[in-house]
Amino acid sequence: MRTALRAAGLAALLLALPAGCGDAPAAPAAPATKPPAAASDAAGRAATRATMGKIVDSLAFVLPLWLDDASFADPAQHQAILASLDALAANGAKLTSHGEGRDAGFAFLSRSLARDTQEIRDRYAAGRTAEARFLLLEVTDNCAACHSRLPDAREHPVGRRLVDDPRVAALDLDERVNLEVATRQFDRALTSYETLFADPTRPAADLDLRGHVDGYLEVVLRVEDDPERALRAITLLSKRDDLPPSLRENAGAWTRSLRELAKRERKGTPLEQARALIEQAQDSERYPDDRAALVDYVAASAILHRFISSQRTLGPQVAEACWWLGLIESRIGRSFWLSQTEFFLEQSIRLAPQKPFARDAYDLLEEFEASGYSGSQGSEVPKEVRERLAELKRLIDHAQGS
Repeated sequence: MRTALRAAGLAALLLALPAGCGDAPAAPAAPATKPPAAASDAAGRAATRATMGKIVDSLAFVLPLWLDDASFADPAQHQAILASLDALAANGAKLTSHGEGRDAGFAFLSRSLARDTQEIRDRYAAGRTAEARFLLLEVTDNCAACHSRLPDAREHPVGRRLVDDPRVAALDLDERVNLEVATRQFDRALTSYETLFADPTRPAADLDLRGHVDGYLEVVLRVEDDPERALRAITLLSKRDDLPPSLRENAGAWTRSLRELAKRERKGTPLEQARALIEQAQDSERYPDDRAALVDYVAASAILHRFISSQRTLGPQVAEACWWLGLIESRIGRSFWLSQTEFFLEQSIRLAPQKPFARDAYDLLEEFEASGYSGSQGSEVPKEVRERLAELKRLIDHAQGS
């Protein structure tokens, strides 16, 4: 059964919706037509980068101490750590204001970051250092999820300063690679992933279980748009002697998909390209399960994230892109803490309740919530979730005249 942590994620989801979407209207709420212009100008982006730099400054101090239980709980370090966490929470909240008017994924992830950084600060201040230390790891996952959505060829010296810290550099590669993605050190991260894949001392099944295959594909396809490099790395991985049968079968499917992706002509609109990849991923004869379809799903998500980030109006096309991203996240999303499935599905309904895919999004959302809250004692979907589902159904029924 989902825990209180899961409920906190739902609260962040509601906060991420456009203004006014959290209340239950009697009639369908008019979707936003244009994000605020301020966030699109150079000054707004510069402010975002400056705030992110301050967040990394706080992490650069606190994460090396986080690596050791005793150091993080040392009373002599308490005031310095608390001051750093105060700054982290303040800048996490500030980043949320920069997210207004940005693409849907950034808005959701920035609000999740603000929630988590404040929770870390409060738990540490209350003396719950073990809990605060756990949540710090989740913040890096949040940063990695956000930074691996879109292409990025820039240098990020602030992030490099963090991963070059001798204490962070001394981390095992298995732990360090996520920080490299979180701080936008993408070339370094890809090399780290590929080193892990080639290391015979690291069981191949563990690499997959820890999400390294997924993380690698997200960076190499979404950020770098380099299916040929991915093909070389996954081909080498597929030849390892220690792959369990299911992973061997999936690795074979990934290499075939990457080979096709590298040769694929990009015809049609972004939505048409994404639909084609998703339809291919859903071919049960070609892919016996969703893990086998991982490459096509990640490639489709790359197209959709780029499309949403390029749009200045939140109309039906963005709604459809959100529907497809919600579907993809429901299939391949791996974070219990930071599930984006509900957010994208709910956004798709609120932005275009009149469209046929709104009912598909609702059906999947209802199924996702029911399964997520189910346990050995049955299903106990919280009242607030049931009420939100009922509101979304009313929106669709009103818009579609049923």
